[in-house]
Amino acid sequence: MEMATPADHVLLLGPLQVVRNGTELSEPPSRKVRALLAYLAMAPRPVTRERLCELFWDVADDPRGELRWCLSKLRPLVDERAMKRLIADRRQVSLDTASLDVDALVVARSAQKTLSSPSPNDLRSLLAWFRGDFLEGLSIERAPSFENWLASQRHRFGQLRQQLLERLSSVLPPESDDRILALRECIEVAPFDEAVHIELVRTLLRRGLYAEAEHQIDAAVRRFQTGGIDPASLKAALAAAQRSASRPASVSSVGVARFEPPTDRQAVATHGPTLLLMPFTAAPENAADADSVTSDIIFGFAKLRSIRVIARGTAFSLRSQTPTTAAGIVSAQYVASGHLRRDGKKYVVSVELIDPRSDRIFWADEFSCNAVDSFAAPPLLTTRIVTGLDAEIHVIERNRALLMPPASLDAWQAYHLGLSRMYRFTSESNREAQQFFTRAIALDPTFSRSYAGMSFTHFQNAFHLHVRESKREVGAAIETAEKALQADPSDPAAHCAIGRALWLAYAHDGAIGELNQSIRLSPNYAFAHYSLAFVQCQTGDPGCAIDAADIAAQLSPLDPMMFGTYRVRTFALLRLGKVEEAADCAALVGRHAGDHFHAHAVAALTLAAAGRIEEARAARQRIIGLRPDYNFRQFTEALHMLDDLTGIYQKAAKVLQIPD
Repeated sequence: MEMATPADHVLLLGPLQVVRNGTELSEPPSRKVRALLAYLAMAPRPVTRERLCELFWDVADDPRGELRWCLSKLRPLVDERAMKRLIADRRQVSLDTASLDVDALVVARSAQKTLSSPSPNDLRSLLAWFRGDFLEGLSIERAPSFENWLASQRHRFGQLRQQLLERLSSVLPPESDDRILALRECIEVAPFDEAVHIELVRTLLRRGLYAEAEHQIDAAVRRFQTGGIDPASLKAALAAAQRSASRPASVSSVGVARFEPPTDRQAVATHGPTLLLMPFTAAPENAADADSVTSDIIFGFAKLRSIRVIARGTAFSLRSQTPTTAAGIVSAQYVASGHLRRDGKKYVVSVELIDPRSDRIFWADEFSCNAVDSFAAPPLLTTRIVTGLDAEIHVIERNRALLMPPASLDAWQAYHLGLSRMYRFTSESNREAQQFFTRAIALDPTFSRSYAGMSFTHFQNAFHLHVRESKREVGAAIETAEKALQADPSDPAAHCAIGRALWLAYAHDGAIGELNQSIRLSPNYAFAHYSLAFVQCQTGDPGCAIDAADIAAQLSPLDPMMFGTYRVRTFALLRLGKVEEAADCAALVGRHAGDHFHAHAVAALTLAAAGRIEEARAARQRIIGLRPDYNFRQFTEALHMLDDLTGIYQKAAKVLQIPD
């Protein structure tokens, strides 16, 4: 993925630059012209003049006149004699980027594929586009809408750069100079990410660079203190790294040994258990593939951000230890191990999840992928393993929480009890879920997942439990989702929560953007794939909706929202004109929907539309049992369907005598 040199460029990842035939053009002096160029370059479709005026001229006597002036200054930058790229009519404006290399678009298009690739060269090539923050140094006074968009783009590309650097560090040789450089660059991008500081110190200690490690420790602690962040947990982790490193006695009294772990009184409520993934075993000819799969699973778990996972370097250094001994060294509550073997045209991986205290096997499973193309399918293989392990650990943690006295619950346990109530889809269980999430938030205000869970309870209230209070509940769903983002901007659950809440508020483009960001942060997060499918099937691309629903089902086949996956396919297939297939899916919706009356309505109306009247009437009776006063207006208000889909269902409602 080489950077093109002869083409024309619009470079946004750093200070704005426009390059034509290899020559950098003079930067326009107007900040608004620069901002307008960036916004149009990133826009996926034409933007109305009204929207542009709202973005850039919060207070102006003649915003349309100002916009015309800015467009006149923009044309010489992007248009050429034989090529008009700036396209504007009386209603809307767009920038044709087909013949332009826009660095941010290149990165956005290629990031996911590159992150799943083990190639350091591909990762370095994509990282080479970054010269700094998105539109570095640019801001516009009295343009709050644009500033909000700018902040979100800086956050988005900052996260992508961090992920690329983390991925690069995970595939480089564990103790190489290149890996140390990648970790240092990652710290500059994410200065308050504890895990990166800790991994750099561990790498330096393993190299025997003790003085450099001491300097890095002091710098990390000062950085946290200067940023107003309590470095207690960082100190404790660095102390653990120091104790686990093999080093001469002459330096044992220096450095992190002086840091004591925080006491129980000082520590915030735990965010959950720690998983140690032991390097997978394999025959000698497959050992490199086994190490690659292990690295990818660790990387995938780290991106989920729900369960802490021991970093690759430390996990590989414990290869010769027994699971019990290794878990004791790193204080892990779970250990996973596995074996990779070649079976004809397939790679097969056997995985076990172990309780290190008793050596009891919690869970075991087998996963496979096609091996014909030189192990071309490890992303699918590792994704299945990550989601399987993650789901099983959460089930164990929930069951443990159920046995705890309510007064002794910590934030993690209260959160899991909230989840167990949340998916029952009744008003009473939703209130109980809110009580548990409230307790989790009180115990640990930094735990983003509790806010995300609370946001979903408000989503359920607005969507089908307390529709008459939907305006208030939508506001609460957005507010709590924003708190989740504030607590952890990299949590995929937080972005998923804000995406679903924005959909409630009819901000469909914003919803899709946040849901895609959730998936970018963690491709293994099944609920984000389902939520994206849910939005796309009603107002977006039905083909994309089916693809996303299939991924969600593949990642989480026993998910409590599985009826929702069938519902997504029902809408999408009906929009594609595949009525009988839609009816088959609708029957599955009704079979799995429990007390979710909107889902039963989808089943009843789709079956009626397909002419399967007896099945439709049976589904209609289930609706009457749950909500006797149910009408078609409630259905259309809850689901943001396009007119063609609404028309189909309106005819079916008349057949079933569902009142308007």
